[in-house]
Amino acid sequence: MAGSMTRLPKSFRLDRPVHAVFGSIYEVRTEEPIVHLTYDDGPHPEVTPAVLDVLDEFGIEATFFMLTRQAERHPDLVGEVCRRGHAIALHTRTHRPLPELGWRQLIDEVITARKDLEAIAGVPVRWFRPPYGADGWRGVPITRVGKMTSVAWTADTHDWKGLTGEDPLRNARKNLRPGAIVLMHDVPATGSRQEDESRGLVTKEALTRLLVDEIERRGLQPVSLDRLLRAGPPVKRVRLR
Repeated sequence: MAGSMTRLPKSFRLDRPVHAVFGSIYEVRTEEPIVHLTYDDGPHPEVTPAVLDVLDEFGIEATFFMLTRQAERHPDLVGEVCRRGHAIALHTRTHRPLPELGWRQLIDEVITARKDLEAIAGVPVRWFRPPYGADGWRGVPITRVGKMTSVAWTADTHDWKGLTGEDPLRNARKNLRPGAIVLMHDVPATGSRQEDESRGLVTKEALTRLLVDEIERRGLQPVSLDRLLRAGPPVKRVRLR
């Protein structure tokens, strides 16, 4: 046990039972050739509709981990995401790191934010993603009190950095495998879509299209989060900082 623990990153040096009980879902252990696509930080009026169009084209059900602050600004987009058959999930109210927050702040960022997002969406919010993937000692129980399941990711596209056309999938390819959960964002990498385009960055809908092509090339299929979780046991890890 000690040897296996020393090979883990510092953030993950906890016993396996602790990960299993308190951890976020990082992937599903399965041989079925399926994956799940997720989008963080939206909704955004310049990006979300275009991403939705591409998902419609391929018949993909994704999960949108929304900031309640953004949902309050664009309630019509929240409704559109629901109408097109995607899952609405919470990414806190304002994207503040959970390990840095006190109890009162955590209640607003998670529990109250969930209630507000549900009021906008008109559907239950079952899934939660902590900002930066950091659960935090206080964030773990707050998420449980909020009656949500925490979901992280397997493959990070790094699209938040702004990807050029040279090889925009270079980061995603590393962990794109059966049972993977893929992280993208339905917001501009810079201040606006126009600025992204002026810098020659790949748009989020173009990235989605490229990713789906790569997924299909590998013989994989994007499915809903519920479908993925039925395929096998979840792999969990807790990251406290």
